[in-house]
Amino acid sequence: ACSGVIINTASVQGLQSAMGVSAYAASKGGILSLTRQLALEYAQYGVRVLAVNPGTVDTPLVEEARIYTGQTREELNQEAVDSHPVGRMGTPSDVAAAVIFLASEEAAFMTGSYINVDGGLMAKGAWA
Repeated sequence: ACSGVIINTASVQGLQSAMGVSAYAASKGGILSLTRQLALEYAQYGVRVLAVNPGTVDTPLVEEARIYTGQTREELNQEAVDSHPVGRMGTPSDVAAAVIFLASEEAAFMTGSYINVDGGLMAKGAWA
């Protein structure tokens, strides 16, 4: 019998979007749909399929967005503080901790679902 865990990286953009990110949001929504579908197809083989939905995480993608929008690093950091209820941008370690949990035996009864690692963005219910 097979076993294992597939953990996809989606985004809160796959659940709720903002102006100017149509393709990104659609691709992340597709990942969430694929996660659910594969969870059903692979459950019989003992393979769990899950996803993480990061909020704004301090990565090179954020730096590219900053350059595209013309924001300074300070403006971007302040925007993250203002928009995330926890008052900061996420770190790769924040996302990694959720992935480690999903891959562990503690999450053995989870499949086809996702965890938001978003500093409370989705709890707000709107980007604005």
